[in-house]
Amino acid sequence: MATISPGSIPQTTGTERFDGLDPEQLIRAFRWMHMARRLDDREVALKRQNRIFFQISGAGHEAIQTAAGMVLRPGYDWFYLYYRDRALCLALGVTPLEMLRQAVGAADDPASGGRQMPSHWGHRSYNIVSGSSPTGTQFTQAVGCAEAGRYRKERSDEVTLATSGDGATSEGEFWEALNVACLKKLPLLFLIEDNGYAISVPVECQTAGGSISSLVSGFPDLLRQEVDGTDFLASYRAMKAAAEYCRE
Repeated sequence: MATISPGSIPQTTGTERFDGLDPEQLIRAFRWMHMARRLDDREVALKRQNRIFFQISGAGHEAIQTAAGMVLRPGYDWFYLYYRDRALCLALGVTPLEMLRQAVGAADDPASGGRQMPSHWGHRSYNIVSGSSPTGTQFTQAVGCAEAGRYRKERSDEVTLATSGDGATSEGEFWEALNVACLKKLPLLFLIEDNGYAISVPVECQTAGGSISSLVSGFPDLLRQEVDGTDFLASYRAMKAAAEYCRE
């Protein structure tokens, strides 16, 4: 397990200090994170005005999601996301206007033509596969996608990303997916965004020992990293290492 803390950021100069990211990339990352939070706030206001009828916040998840979006390749890699992944979708290319069209159920919503629930992300252009309300179903779907990718010889290094909150890791699909992914050595990256609560149940009431990373320590060939998802640079390093491991 690689545990990364803010104190481990190397004290160097230039782009090396920021893990090779130049000023333009850092500003872009900040804008995605800021935009995600502002969209959250706007949708909360719209819901209180009864202009939209469903909203899921991604507040606090922005740094790790933005890092993931910058490391992975939209339209090349595949994405099985969960409902808090607003900043990740922005980093992959989904626009604020497209997100608001989904929120109000507009016919020109690219995710589903207004037929899918808001925050159930999907976009054909970026390989974001439409999610469903039963949490955890994305895990086994992502396994199938990662295995299918092996038959695409022209894109032999594509990665499939499956994201989730900590709550869905208590469901069977998570463990089934991990087992098959390790058995077949699939290029599948699991991003578990543990915010301490599964909707309303605290992690200590559903996860033995309170650590998902410790629970999966017995799976062979599984690279595990535990990172502060609110630290952008630490998140970027962790996601970059994970993606490179999967591509290899």
